[in-house]
Amino acid sequence: MEINFVYILFLSSICFIISFIGGMVGLVLGVIRLPFILSTGLSVTESVGTNIGVSTLGAITAAIQHIRNKNISVVIFIIMAFTSAIGAFYGASLTKNVPINFLLILVGLIISYESFTLLKENNNTINNENNNNNNKKRIASLLNLNHKLTSQNSYYDTFLQSIIGFLVGVLGGLVGLVLGSIRLPVMIKILKTETKIAIGTNMLISSVMGMSGFIGHVISNEVNFLYLIVLGPSAMIEGFLGAKYTNHLSQTNLKRLIGIVLAIVAVTIFISQMTELKFFIYNINAEKC
Repeated sequence: MEINFVYILFLSSICFIISFIGGMVGLVLGVIRLPFILSTGLSVTESVGTNIGVSTLGAITAAIQHIRNKNISVVIFIIMAFTSAIGAFYGASLTKNVPINFLLILVGLIISYESFTLLKENNNTINNENNNNNNKKRIASLLNLNHKLTSQNSYYDTFLQSIIGFLVGVLGGLVGLVLGSIRLPVMIKILKTETKIAIGTNMLISSVMGMSGFIGHVISNEVNFLYLIVLGPSAMIEGFLGAKYTNHLSQTNLKRLIGIVLAIVAVTIFISQMTELKFFIYNINAEKC
């Protein structure tokens, strides 16, 4: 396969931007990166495997930075990572029995709704949220109990985290995505987790889920290691640097940025599905001719 080094340099630049933003908001953003990797001429399976590898490398370094910044809830991570893994395994076993394109559109609709609610809430409560965030920081600084700013892990919370982790895992297993873009807003809105803690915890969960998926693709020989070696380092560096800036933004600005990024993810999913639909219709018409 002929390698276009100018285009690889362009891809590396794209990975820089995607991984930096992803590290900052706790999302691997493989959905946005995948079309660029597909454009290299790799097969779909090889593109998916390589994309998961690049995403996982960026997620690991970002997660390391979030751990250093104490943006992790260990309890939520253990519960949701475990239940998500079980759900993903179960969902993957049902892939052949469900309409993947329909589910991807459903994922896009869910992410669109989550983006809308985050942005709407952010605009309505910007002043109160800033005051509450400042008060929480003062209390945390005085008591050294940053982890208590996350949702209290009562039996109900544990049950809720388990159910959410399992359901997101099942859906992710069905469509072949980590779905941190669904998990993150749910952690913020339903589990009432502080935004930066949700970001770090979600990134750590995504890195673990991505690693297991990447190993599967390696075993199936569905990874182009040349592109992985070229694109991986840029994802790792920028994921790490992006995560470093999470704590520099207010909770209000983080929610706004997450809402915008989720909107872009949803649009990317809808465009990819529309493209596949047009290709499907074109093939049907070609067969009739």
